[in-house]
Amino acid sequence: MDPRHDIELFAGVSDSEYQWMLANSHDLRLEVGEYFIREGETGTRFYVVLEGEMQIQRVLDGVPTIMGTTPRGIIGGEITLLLQIPSPMSAQAILPTQLMVFEEAAFRALVAQVPVVGARILQIGTDRIANTTSRRVQQEKMAALGKLSAGLAHELNNPAAAARRSASSLRELLPTLQRHSIDLCASGLHAQQLNMLLVFQQDVIQHRADVKVLSPLEQSDREDELADWLDELGFADGYAMAPVFSAGGIRRDDLQDLLTHFPESASIYILNWLKTALEVADLLYEVDDGTRRISELVGAVKEYTYMDQAPLQPVDIHRGLDNTLRVLNHKLKSITVQREYDLNLPHLMGRGGELNQVWTNLIDNAIDAMKGKGTLRLITRLENAYAMIEVNDSGTGIPPEVMSRLFEPFFTTKPVGQGTGLGLDVTYRIIQQHNGSIDVQSHPGETRFIVRLPLQGV
Repeated sequence: MDPRHDIELFAGVSDSEYQWMLANSHDLRLEVGEYFIREGETGTRFYVVLEGEMQIQRVLDGVPTIMGTTPRGIIGGEITLLLQIPSPMSAQAILPTQLMVFEEAAFRALVAQVPVVGARILQIGTDRIANTTSRRVQQEKMAALGKLSAGLAHELNNPAAAARRSASSLRELLPTLQRHSIDLCASGLHAQQLNMLLVFQQDVIQHRADVKVLSPLEQSDREDELADWLDELGFADGYAMAPVFSAGGIRRDDLQDLLTHFPESASIYILNWLKTALEVADLLYEVDDGTRRISELVGAVKEYTYMDQAPLQPVDIHRGLDNTLRVLNHKLKSITVQREYDLNLPHLMGRGGELNQVWTNLIDNAIDAMKGKGTLRLITRLENAYAMIEVNDSGTGIPPEVMSRLFEPFFTTKPVGQGTGLGLDVTYRIIQQHNGSIDVQSHPGETRFIVRLPLQGV
């Protein structure tokens, strides 16, 4: 059957034009399971499906994903040839399939020799690029969200686990504190003496943060001195008590001076109570510290996403950079971060959530380029009516042959399935939507992504 009767691509093609197409193409038959092309391969052929069907696949984050199928009349391969990029997907027969195939030279001639077909190919290719880019942008956002969620879960787990451990220890220790408090009250101390103990305890707790950090040797000597003195007083667990007093900055002389105000018979009750009270205070501090860190992380994520805020608002670039660093903190363990901020940089009008996506893409790429170890410099500067933001890394640099293609859709230097090739394309689009510009300078040991955004914004 003449395919011009039911395949839209051939509609309106004259006999001479169709004969040219037949003369400059060849038939290719694929059995079930055979590939026309694999993702990442160099594409040199354009095809039209005459019979059968192929399955289109992409590897996304290491997982093969079905993008669709190609029944009779569907074309393929034009994006690879038009953009001169490796194939962004694989095509595998799921039915016995007959293809009309044009090699690269014939494909380019086809546009001129059969204009009606050439125009349809260009229209289909343009629509596919737009649709694929839109879909991949959403997938890129979801993939980025997945990475951020994993990192956030990791960052939240540490303070949450610490707070839970401290709360558990606190629950076990409170009955001991109650028992020692009862013993202390039963020891015959009057109100003024009890108040003196409370003042001493509160003073130690309030100045806990100001305690001088000792060297391991100095710390050991102080604890030994305290433990020996406690043993002399009759404490069987002096070496267990000494670290608690030492951590609070308490020395043997401090305790000796304190005990001179109390009867000797009360010494054991006073020190047991004081030691347990300080342990409880330390555990409460750890619970407070853990929950505070959790609250700060949640606040950073809320600010990062600009939740509950208008799409266009004054944007604090420094806050956006810092929040991005907090969200990516799990990847910065062996990286030195240098902030070189211009404190005179005013807020600019823009879409904060989108700009944070720019900083995320640039910083995440910098981390990957340094293989998780090196120096990351974040530099800002006021340049007349523009804000300049530079993300600078000490990685291996970008090869000169790929510099001109960095912002092309689907172009990536990462292995198949590990890079979408849209991170920098999305970055470029967001910056363009903010009427800004981005420049790249790179050599081994330093790569600079320099963004300039107008302060008046979009």
